[in-house]
Amino acid sequence: MGLTYSTDQTDQTGKELLTYGTPDFPIAFFDDDLTSVKVPWHWHDEWEIDVIRTGEVSVFITGCELKLKAGEGYFVNSGILHSAQLRSKSGWQHAMVFSPRVIAAPDDLVWDTYVSPLLSNENLPFLKLTPSISWQKDILTFAETAWTSGAHEKTDYPLCVRSSLSQIASLLLHNIGAETEHPFTSKTQRDELRIKKTLYYIETHFREQITIAEIAASANISVSALLRLYHDILHTTPIQYLRRFRLDQTRDELLISPHAPIADIAYSCGFNDVSYFNRCFLKTYGETPSEYRASAKSHPGSGWSDASQ
Repeated sequence: MGLTYSTDQTDQTGKELLTYGTPDFPIAFFDDDLTSVKVPWHWHDEWEIDVIRTGEVSVFITGCELKLKAGEGYFVNSGILHSAQLRSKSGWQHAMVFSPRVIAAPDDLVWDTYVSPLLSNENLPFLKLTPSISWQKDILTFAETAWTSGAHEKTDYPLCVRSSLSQIASLLLHNIGAETEHPFTSKTQRDELRIKKTLYYIETHFREQITIAEIAASANISVSALLRLYHDILHTTPIQYLRRFRLDQTRDELLISPHAPIADIAYSCGFNDVSYFNRCFLKTYGETPSEYRASAKSHPGSGWSDASQ
């Protein structure tokens, strides 16, 4: 199976476009350097399990922030909107994104007994995994076993991966209670669908001078409803999210187009005031755009691209 490169390509609702694994073994293994891999807001039908190897990471999901450190991890159920942000200078994670069909075929006994109850469990949108809790420590161990076997295609890795993921499903099924602090109700699902539509609108119109009213209209909701959803689910405002998205795009383009004037990049990404852009960039990343570009050029492997070299 081997490793898969991370992607942030999504469709009109923020659903990832990446195909995970192969039709007969639909799972992908990621070895992510979180200083270079972005984890923006997205969702997918597959399950996801991530284990933090080094550093500190904040995971944002169903209105919650999970603060994770090395050795901890998390499980994300199907269809759940989530994102992650590195909180330390460096960080690394092992991730698996997989269809539950890796464990069993739909409608067979294993599927009906272990998989289907988890997929339909509104009390399990996600789960923080910590080694201080015995059964969660077991999940983390099984996750690393599956990742190591599948990512490196060890002998009999399909059997090892399937066995380890089956054990994880069993542990989840037998340890998730009837109540949770963060149930994924039909209202939550409806709210997340609206958020997904607005995120796609921002990601496809960020170069334009868009307004809050236009962002709200993309999901057929009022401005007040938009502000509430962003506050409750994303813990930010639409304008703050738009500004951060634009800044992330400029940071990428500073490296992709190393000879393009910084002002031109700022304008192309929706900023109409270069001084304001420079202040926002410095406040967000701790260095000016020119300093960032120079630093990236002086460090091989940082993503610097220079066609003249």
